[in-house]
Amino acid sequence: MSAVSYRSHTPKIDIRRFLAPLRDAFTTRLDGRSWPRAANTWRVAPAYVEGLIRPGSHKTLRGIGKRLDINEHRVRRFISESPWEHDAVQDHLNEHIPEKIASPEAMLIVDDVDILKHGYNSVGVKTQYAGSLGHLASCQVGVDCVLAVPGDHYNADQLTWPLGCEIYLPQDWATDDEFEERRQDCGVPQDLHFRTKPEIALELLARAREASGAPPPGGGPDSGYGELQTFRKQLRDWNEPYILGVGPKDMQIIPESTPIEYPEDASGIGRPPSEPRYPPDATPQSPEEIADGLTDEDWTSVTWAEGTKELLSGQFFRTRVRVVKRVRKRRVTEETGWLLIEDATDELRAWLCWGVDDWSIKELAAYAHLRWSIEQFHKEAKQVLALDQFEGRSWKGWHHHVTMVLLTYAFVAAERAAHGAAARPPPFPKVARTLVYEMATQIAESEGLELLQAQEVGEAMVKGLTDW
Repeated sequence: MSAVSYRSHTPKIDIRRFLAPLRDAFTTRLDGRSWPRAANTWRVAPAYVEGLIRPGSHKTLRGIGKRLDINEHRVRRFISESPWEHDAVQDHLNEHIPEKIASPEAMLIVDDVDILKHGYNSVGVKTQYAGSLGHLASCQVGVDCVLAVPGDHYNADQLTWPLGCEIYLPQDWATDDEFEERRQDCGVPQDLHFRTKPEIALELLARAREASGAPPPGGGPDSGYGELQTFRKQLRDWNEPYILGVGPKDMQIIPESTPIEYPEDASGIGRPPSEPRYPPDATPQSPEEIADGLTDEDWTSVTWAEGTKELLSGQFFRTRVRVVKRVRKRRVTEETGWLLIEDATDELRAWLCWGVDDWSIKELAAYAHLRWSIEQFHKEAKQVLALDQFEGRSWKGWHHHVTMVLLTYAFVAAERAAHGAAARPPPFPKVARTLVYEMATQIAESEGLELLQAQEVGEAMVKGLTDW
């Protein structure tokens, strides 16, 4: 048996069987109508998944067509022109989550992912913040949502399921007249209005909530999302718990126990307040200011998982707080919860936690760090599945390619989750290599090769030495 395989036997791996429930999504418009070449679309879909999962660096439209012996123009039409709706495929991912991942311990995580790209006319390309680099760069930015389950003991055992991704269109791209021609050339929907990244994230979360019925806690985003009161308020309106990163220097808070003056409580001389206020003798603080006033005895050492090299641990402090809306007028919000602070080696980190009042500090720390799951998802989607290798310029092409990457990731994640039901799930790249080995072996056997010869073909495929 191949050294790349984690199995004791070689089952039949069938991408077409995995994709079978999606046939209507790839052959029918949202209004129920089909199109003349819908059958071709359906035939190319599994080939594109195979092309993405296959080892090698040439995962462009041309490269996928060449390696799978499919006409490049058919592959290009499938991605750039075919009428299949990416929303329908992403809806499927929300509605068909493996039982192992759709567990009570799962967490919804939203974030954004940059795809470095040069070129004046590709949809959404602009010099903007690229999180993978930590500075401004010419790139496209997508907002995505995943469902993640922490590992039972080891951090690397977490399971991640992709739910959706939408491109962020910078405001000038979406609204300025000088971008009108580019919007038309890229096929940007005419009725599209400018949406901020948090607004796109809320749309993705809303779809996940609708599909699941009983949504898990939300978390993961950095302070770009977590600091927005409107973002947090929508989650509270949904009654969805959250653990959101906030800027240690920016957010102003007071102890939850601080007496609050409400409008109906005001009496006597003077104009009553229009919103709740904290008393004049209270002093709002940022998480950083709170941390500066702590002693060594105030911090708690927390170990939340075992990493690949060492235990994952840190120094944490938590306290109950109320969020201040406007310091100058002493106005406060109704938002109360845990403020979690970590005194990390290189920086101070802070999270605002709502709806998880009975969680322990260890639970809060573990889920605050589950953001690692979506960062790992971005890394694997790029390095293993070529998320960032799409060469087209159009709105439709971008969403088609990204959605196929999500679907391919889900295919590998389903295999990983199934194996993890009985033992520790193997790393995502190893599962992908094993699937390639098994598919190549099956193809070789179907062509009449003996098992040993077929396994040699599978090994060569994994090493990138041969095509299908």
